[in-house]
Amino acid sequence: MDRSSALAQLFVLLFVINTAEWHDVTVGASRVTLTDNGYKNLVVAISPAAPIDQSESIIKNIKQIITDASPVLYKATGNRAYFQSVHILIPETWDHIEADLSTWETFDTADVIVDTPNPMHKDVPYTQQNGKCGEKGERIHLTPNYVLTIVQEQNIAQYGKPGKVFVHEWAHYRYGIFDEYGTPGGEYPLFFRQSGTSFIEPNICANKKIMYNTRDISNNNANCQIDPATNIYDQNCRFEFHPSFKPDTSLASYHLLDSVVHFCKDGDFHSHRSETPNKHNTMCGGVSTWTVIMRNPDFAFYQNRPVDLDQLPAKFKIVKPTGSRFVVVMDVSDSMKQCNRIDKLGESVRAWIKNDVPTGSQLGMVMFSSTAHIVSELKVISDMKIRQEMMKKVPKNLYSITCIGCGLDLAVQMLQEKGNNKTGGIIVLVTDGRNSAGYLDISDVEEDIVKAGIRVVTVAFGSEADSNIERLADVTGGKSYYIKDGDSSEAIQQAFTGACTYQSRVKNDDLKFKLFESTAASNSTSIEGCFDVDDTVGRNLVLSVFNLDDRNSLESMQLSGPTNEIYDQIDFDTSTATVTVALAKVGRWDLNVTLKSSQSKPVLVTVKTQLRPNVTTPINTRCWVSNGADIKDASNHRIRIHADVWKGSHPVTGASVKAYIVKPNDELEILDLLDNGVNADTTQDDGVYSKYFAYPNQPGRYTVKCQVNSTNHKAFEQLGFIGSASPQLFGNETITEEVERIPMANFTRIVSGGSFQVEIPVSSNDSYPPAEVTDLSIMVVNDTATNISIALKWTAPGDDLDSGTASYYELKYSDVVADVINSNFDDESPKRKSRSIITEEDLVAGSLQPSQAGVQQTATFQLTDVQREKPYYLSLRAVDKADKVGQVSNLVVFFIPDRTLVVLTKNFEDDDSGNGTDQEIHIHINTKEPSYHVASLLVAAFGLVLIVCLVVMLLVAVVKHLLVYRSYKDVPV
Repeated sequence: MDRSSALAQLFVLLFVINTAEWHDVTVGASRVTLTDNGYKNLVVAISPAAPIDQSESIIKNIKQIITDASPVLYKATGNRAYFQSVHILIPETWDHIEADLSTWETFDTADVIVDTPNPMHKDVPYTQQNGKCGEKGERIHLTPNYVLTIVQEQNIAQYGKPGKVFVHEWAHYRYGIFDEYGTPGGEYPLFFRQSGTSFIEPNICANKKIMYNTRDISNNNANCQIDPATNIYDQNCRFEFHPSFKPDTSLASYHLLDSVVHFCKDGDFHSHRSETPNKHNTMCGGVSTWTVIMRNPDFAFYQNRPVDLDQLPAKFKIVKPTGSRFVVVMDVSDSMKQCNRIDKLGESVRAWIKNDVPTGSQLGMVMFSSTAHIVSELKVISDMKIRQEMMKKVPKNLYSITCIGCGLDLAVQMLQEKGNNKTGGIIVLVTDGRNSAGYLDISDVEEDIVKAGIRVVTVAFGSEADSNIERLADVTGGKSYYIKDGDSSEAIQQAFTGACTYQSRVKNDDLKFKLFESTAASNSTSIEGCFDVDDTVGRNLVLSVFNLDDRNSLESMQLSGPTNEIYDQIDFDTSTATVTVALAKVGRWDLNVTLKSSQSKPVLVTVKTQLRPNVTTPINTRCWVSNGADIKDASNHRIRIHADVWKGSHPVTGASVKAYIVKPNDELEILDLLDNGVNADTTQDDGVYSKYFAYPNQPGRYTVKCQVNSTNHKAFEQLGFIGSASPQLFGNETITEEVERIPMANFTRIVSGGSFQVEIPVSSNDSYPPAEVTDLSIMVVNDTATNISIALKWTAPGDDLDSGTASYYELKYSDVVADVINSNFDDESPKRKSRSIITEEDLVAGSLQPSQAGVQQTATFQLTDVQREKPYYLSLRAVDKADKVGQVSNLVVFFIPDRTLVVLTKNFEDDDSGNGTDQEIHIHINTKEPSYHVASLLVAAFGLVLIVCLVVMLLVAVVKHLLVYRSYKDVPV
C-alpha cells in the first residue's frame, strides 16, 4: 500500500470515529455490516410463541418483506445500500423445517424479532429506540399476525406496503431517525400552521404542496372546527389526501403513499422543515432525516458510495438454535497468584459448571500462559457426572508469561473444529495482566473471532488486566466484567451467569433472580436485612454468604418467612455458606447472619431464586451502558445507563430504579434512573429507565449494577395501547385506547450491568453542558384588555447533563423559525431583528430560576411586541456555572387571536359599581390541560354569531334603501 493510500484510509477511519462520537454510538456494536453496498448478517428471530402450524407462511413472508425492502432502501439511500444476506432464526421446536444448526444468532440479540404483540403497540410494526438522534435502536418488532397478513388489502391500507414499512423501521433502527408525523391525540399534533402563513396543513414532511380534504369524525362533516386553544383543527378532525397528491418524501412520514420513495433533505427539492412539530425535529434539533442518515458510519465520508446495480440479490439462510457452546479461556500466568485470584477463579468456574451451565450445552476449557493448552475438549453437559468430571479439571498450577492471543486462538480452533456443522459460540476470557511483548495478542486474532461469529465475554481480574479486552467484547457483541481484588467469588460468578444470557433462548426454568445484596465491612459480625418474594419467584431460594475466612468464622445464618418459619441448615464450600429454601412463601422475608469474629475482607450476602412452578411470565430486568464497554475519551461521549423492566411482554412503569456505579478508586455513585421521556430517557412510560453518568472523572474500569424496587404497589404493569406507529390515512383511524395500569405486588430485582473502561476521563466535574429540554410546552395564553402573557412548562435539565442544577436559562421567540433554532440561537446580527428575548423582567408568575434536574418547572411571561393572528416560535436552553450552553430545546408555537372576533363579557360579580370589567380570556394551548373558561368561550362564540347577524341585517337594509332611491330618483317633485 502506498503512502497516500494509507493516509487516505487513516483519514477515513478518523472521520468515521468522529462521526460515531457525534452520535454517541459504539462502532462495531452490531453484527450487521455494510460491505460493498450490501447489508450482511441481518438476523430475524422468530419467537417460539409464533404459531407452529403457520411456520412456513411466516418464513415465506419474512423473505418477501426483506426482498421487497431491498429496492426501496436502495433508492432511498441514493443507490448506496440494500439487503444482501439474512439469517432467519427459527424456534427449536420447528423440527419439520430444514435448517442449519447455529449458536451465535440469538433471539435477544436479533435485529428483527417476530414475537407476540407488545400491548403498547399491538400489531403495529415498531422499533424500540432507547437512544438519541443518530443512535442505533434496540430491535425491530413485528408480530406473527402482521407478518402473516402482509399481502392483505386491509394490512396494506393500514400500514403500507411491507417493503416500505420495513425500510421505515430500518431507518429508525440502523440510522437513529424518528417519525416525521403527528397522530390524533398524540404527543405531536395531526395538523399545524405553516410558518409565516395562515394555512393549516397536515403534520407531515413532503416536497409538494399538500392537497387534502378534511373530515370531522364527530358528525362525518367535511368541515372541521377550529380549536380556539390551538388555532388549528380540533381533535375530531381527520384528513384524506387528494388522489393527485403524489410527493416523493418522506419515508419517515407518510411511507404509505405509493409515490413516496425518499427521505426529507435540506434544500428545496426534498424540503425538510425544521419548524414542523414532530418527534424527529425534537430529537434531532431540526436536522433533516437525510442528514442524520448520511452521518451514519455506513455512509460517512463517502463510505459505500452510490453504485448502479441491476440486481439486488438477497440470500436467506434458515438457522435453528442448538445447545450453546462455551469455551472458558483462563489465564494461568504467575500474576494470578496475587490476592488469591486463581483460587477465586477456580471456585467460580466450578460453581458455574455445577449449577449454571445449561444442560444440553457444550463446554470446553483452555488455559494459557506462554502457550495455550486444552484443559477439556468440548463436551455435552448431560448429567451431574459430566459436570463433576469437568469441575475436577479446572487448573490450579501457574506458569510464566501471558499470551492472551494464544488462548483465544486455540478456543477459536475448538469452536471451528473440522466436521462440526455448528457455527458460533461463546468465549469467556478471564485474565489479570497485559499481553507479554512478542507473543500473540488480542489484535492478532480479533478478525478471526468476528468472522467466526463468536461472542466474547471478558473478565478483567484486577486493574492491570489488558486494556484491549473491553474492545474485544464490544466488537463481538459480548459484555465486559471487572473483578476487584477485594471482591468475592460471587462477582466473577456474575460474569459467568452473564455469559449464559447469550444462548439462543434462555428457558424460564434456567432463569435466576437476585432479590437481595449487601456488603458488610470486614469488622462487622452481624448482617441483617429483609426482602420480598413476589408471586412469580421463590423456587430454590438461596441465601449465600461469600468471602468467609473459613467454616469456623460463621456463628449462624437463617431465613425467617412471612409466617415465622425458620430455615437455618447451612452448607459450606471453600469460603461460601448457603441456606436453601425449596419453595419460599410469597411475602416479606428476613435474614440474619452472625459471625464469630471479624473477617479479613468484606463479606457479601446475597439472596437468589428462580421462577415458581408453572409461572410463565417473569418480571425481568436488564441493566446496560449504551456506549459499550470501551470508552476512549469520556468528553466525546455522553455515557447513559439504562435499565428495562418487563413482565412478560408488558412494560413495568412507576418503579424505583437505581444504578450503582463504582469508580476505579472505589467511590460509589448512585443514579436514580427515570422513565419520564426527557433528558437521557427517550420515551416516557415504556419500561426503560435511563440517566446520564456525568462524572467519569477517573481513568480505569467502572462497574455498574441496577436495582429495581416496587413498594406499596407503586409500580404498574402497562396493558393499554397508547398510540400507533402508523399515522392515520384515508379514513383509517389511528388505534387509541385508554391505558390500563395494573398495580403490581412488591418486588425487588438486582442485576449486573457489567463494566466499562474509560481511557481518557473528563477533566473536571463540570465537563458537560446541561442536557437539552425536549418537553417544552405552552400551557396557557392569557389575553386581557391590558396585557398578553404565556405560561410555559418544561422539565429542568441539570448543570451537567441531567445531574445538578443549571445556572440560568435563555429564552427567545420570533415569528421567523430560523431565529430560534440551534444554528442561529447565538446570532445577534440585524437579520434577527424580529427576535425577542424573554428576561426576568417579563416574568409575572412562576420562576425562571433553574430547579434541580428532573423537576417540572412553570413560568408565565408578559409579551409586549406580538402581533395578532401570527404564529410565533419559542425555544430555550440552559447554561451551567461554567458558561457551557446546552442544546436548544424543542420548538413551541403560540399565537394571539384577533380580539375583534371575540365579544368580551362583563363580570358584574366582582364589580360593585355595576360598570363591569373585561373578562380575562384564557386560551389553553396544551389540550391535555383542563380548561376552566369554557363558559367565556361559549359566550364569545354566541356573541360572534350575533354580530354577524346584525351586520347582515344592516347590509340588507342598506341595499333595500338604495333600490328604492334608484326607482324614484327621475320622478319630478
